[in-house]
Amino acid sequence: MLKWFKKLGAPSVGPDYRHVDSRGKAEDLCKRGELMKLVLMPLEFGGEDILPNTVYVPAHAAESKARIDQRTVVPLAQKGQIRRYSATPEYEGKSFIPSMIRISASDPGHFEASVAVWGKALQEPEAPPQPEAPLPEFAPAAASLDGLEPEDVVRAFIADYERWNDFVNQANAQDTFQGIDAAESAYNALISKYCPPGHRPQPVSFGDDCSHDNREAILDTEFGAVNACIVRTRHTKTKHNVTFTADYEYHLHEAGSVVPDEHSLR
Repeated sequence: MLKWFKKLGAPSVGPDYRHVDSRGKAEDLCKRGELMKLVLMPLEFGGEDILPNTVYVPAHAAESKARIDQRTVVPLAQKGQIRRYSATPEYEGKSFIPSMIRISASDPGHFEASVAVWGKALQEPEAPPQPEAPLPEFAPAAASLDGLEPEDVVRAFIADYERWNDFVNQANAQDTFQGIDAAESAYNALISKYCPPGHRPQPVSFGDDCSHDNREAILDTEFGAVNACIVRTRHTKTKHNVTFTADYEYHLHEAGSVVPDEHSLR
């Protein structure tokens, strides 16, 4: 999971809403201009202005959430970098006013933020700003594939893919926006090395557990048409004392030969 946690929009002190223990009291404060109604799930994500999706908060909290949604979440969604969104209120005592709202957006990336509203949430110390570090760099191994046996080409690809997955997780941990762009650029470099011209790659996908690594064993190699073969492998991993296996097929063709399968390696 790729995470970016940020806390926004919290004044150092604020009013005490412990006595606001009903919707009626919250609506009274709303009429007096001390609170305003906030839609948790924004309209851009299919939210509606209905009771389960609304809370009452002071203006600073509503403005902070709107800023997060419009400046960060919506642009990520428009780029296809997130498809899921949630805004979860947290309460203090019997108060009807949330003390904090936690925002989470994910799939395939992951973004988190919190809006402190009142009470203990305002007293939590801000994390010190971290100096911006340059994003890591990625390039497939420089070694040429010329003269390698099919099994060795597959092993080289697995090693480069594992390095790519590690790179993506590191880049996204540093910067959600630039990290996903860097992941796509690095993936194109991987495709250029191993796949024939005109190859149309599937969408970029990555995670904590790489789907290709040094635990992937060569099962067999099947030679078919001239200058073409299939290498079969098995990826094994153990998690929580449970072993998982996944079999893969790599369709290889010699460079310069006709490639009927768009998902083939060179």
